[in-house]
Amino acid sequence: MKKIYIIAVICAMFASCEDEVLDKLPLDKFSEANVWSDGSLAEGFVFNIYGDVVRRLYANQNTDDWTDEIIPNNDGERSIQRGAFENTADFGWNQYGTIRKCCLAISKLEESTVIDAGVKKQLIAEAKMLRGMTYYWMARRFGGVMLVDRVLKPDEDLKLPRATERATYDFIIGDIEAAIPDLPATAAKGRLTKAAAQAFLSMAALQIGDYDKVIAAADAVENMGFSLDPVYKNMFNSFAGTTSSPEVIFVYYADKDHMNFIDTRMFRNLLNGGNGPKLKPTAIPQFDPTDLFEAWPLRWPSQELVDDYLFKVGGTAVKKNGIEFQGDKSGAIWQNRDDRFEQSIVRDGAKYSKSIFTFRQGGNAHWTSNPVSDWGVPKSGYMFRKWMYEDQFFFFDYPVSWAEPIFRLGEVYLNKAEAYGRKGNIAKAIEYMNKTRTVHGGLPALAANSDDADFWKFYKIERHVEMTQEDDRYWSLIRWARAENATSIPQLNGYKPHAMDMLADGTVNVVESIYAETMKFEFPKRLFFPIPNSQIRENDKLKQNPGWE
Repeated sequence: MKKIYIIAVICAMFASCEDEVLDKLPLDKFSEANVWSDGSLAEGFVFNIYGDVVRRLYANQNTDDWTDEIIPNNDGERSIQRGAFENTADFGWNQYGTIRKCCLAISKLEESTVIDAGVKKQLIAEAKMLRGMTYYWMARRFGGVMLVDRVLKPDEDLKLPRATERATYDFIIGDIEAAIPDLPATAAKGRLTKAAAQAFLSMAALQIGDYDKVIAAADAVENMGFSLDPVYKNMFNSFAGTTSSPEVIFVYYADKDHMNFIDTRMFRNLLNGGNGPKLKPTAIPQFDPTDLFEAWPLRWPSQELVDDYLFKVGGTAVKKNGIEFQGDKSGAIWQNRDDRFEQSIVRDGAKYSKSIFTFRQGGNAHWTSNPVSDWGVPKSGYMFRKWMYEDQFFFFDYPVSWAEPIFRLGEVYLNKAEAYGRKGNIAKAIEYMNKTRTVHGGLPALAANSDDADFWKFYKIERHVEMTQEDDRYWSLIRWARAENATSIPQLNGYKPHAMDMLADGTVNVVESIYAETMKFEFPKRLFFPIPNSQIRENDKLKQNPGWE
């Protein structure tokens, strides 16, 4: 399997690129004295942690598959939607190998007397940020975790108790704040900066409810020269667009020498089909003869997601659910929508690549369109356009240069809007929510004098469509429920998501999807995942999350 690196960083640091250096001797084979007395080797050690954290924990996570915005393909993720797991399941508890690497880098760099002082400071700051990012990844899943802030010795007691959730977030925020002064203002793409740290701080502080810190961090980002991308899809639908966007603060990317299609989000979002054996000859229309779609899909957009793309009506933005168009065949359901709708979703009659896609009965992308099998064809009447490089042919082992934003300005603005909303400053909350709503969505601004009920209604819709397929939905639903002292999360419980089973003549027909799971979210048990029972058996100081005993 090919290794995936943060290419620009590696190549900038090693004149002949990392492969040439490490071919001489693998990084883990150098002695500690070698590594921590050579700035390039120390950087290589920290870059290895970037791979552990950014690539493995933040890029291509697909946690939206756990929510109401997805109908799984035949072999897509279903167990979390239906709540079919026990305390034996492991949702990533043991990240302590990565934590140890971060602690080791911090300790050894602090001790080094030969590495350039400026290099040392930056690498220590990066290691602290990466440690904070790892703990945050864990904290959202489990709440309080075992906090390790140094390299433990073999003769120490390694059976540690869990810290409280509050103490865990204090540690995360402390790492971020300690890192900020020594991170650079600018760096090679893929390397952490002050802006990336402030953006991450706005995210982590929001999840735990430190609203003043969210606002202060967002203020800092606003003064760092970023701007909203005027064309939303530019950030997602091409490598060049993502890596050059004025909105993207921190990006994960790899060039085609280190990435294949199967390792990207897009390979799991496109149908498997084309003219010939995989398409009924009666399907209207046939695909363009030059189009062949060889992806292995896992997910399709639900009607619930589509319903959150607002309509522009008489100078206002209005929510209309698909069911309100039931029986209509005028095409009005597609007209005057949020600009992000067509940029994020392929719907009936839309063009993708060189072909017109018809998800209706008898169309080329209906779930009955393949005479051999229903595997690999859309199950919801829609397909994702977001993340898709439409001009490229997909095959699992074909190389591709790939990039995805990890932190971006649009999310920072929404974090700030939510923080102001929780503090009761609805006017400021609306101001910041309107930024993405108007620029990316092309929607009329929500009136500045709207009440708090309208703000929260439209803010939650705005965050959903702005951040779809960016691993935000699940964590936002949980955060809102906790902040509002809710007793349930209805979006995740007690129903099957819906699909568009449009009739052959274009008549709207919204149905409960025959492929969807019945959503089940036991509240409050599911606010956190279980600590794996195997870990508790090994460490009697660990306490299980409530309801998972």
